[in-house]
Amino acid sequence: MTGAIRTLAALAVAGASVLCVTSQASADPNPNNYGDRPLTIKLDTSAHVGVYASADPASPKVHNNLTLSPGDYIVATCWVVGKDVGTAGDVWYRTARVHNGSGDIYVGAAYTFAPYVDYAAAFHNVPGVPHCV
Repeated sequence: MTGAIRTLAALAVAGASVLCVTSQASADPNPNNYGDRPLTIKLDTSAHVGVYASADPASPKVHNNLTLSPGDYIVATCWVVGKDVGTAGDVWYRTARVHNGSGDIYVGAAYTFAPYVDYAAAFHNVPGVPHCV
């Protein structure tokens, strides 16, 4: 009987370990929402947000090293799982356009890190920004 209890305890610990390493994106709050649906999002964090060629902070930034400031806007079409940024997660918005109060700064394919844009609110909100196809 003692061996069975130890085995069950070991399985419980292993199961808890697996749950602790899931990524932010693996917990898709809206799993049936896929495709493109443009959503304008105001940068409401204190972060300055890079606009990247891919969902990876090591990739080049677009349009002469474009970095957005709080209060600027992006038009996100959907979200993807990309490279982790520290411990902030791995959710990135596919970004079709960025602009400030004066108008468009950049139009084209790009990626912005969701937690730095809006604390990933458009990812977490339902229906929110859909998962990219």
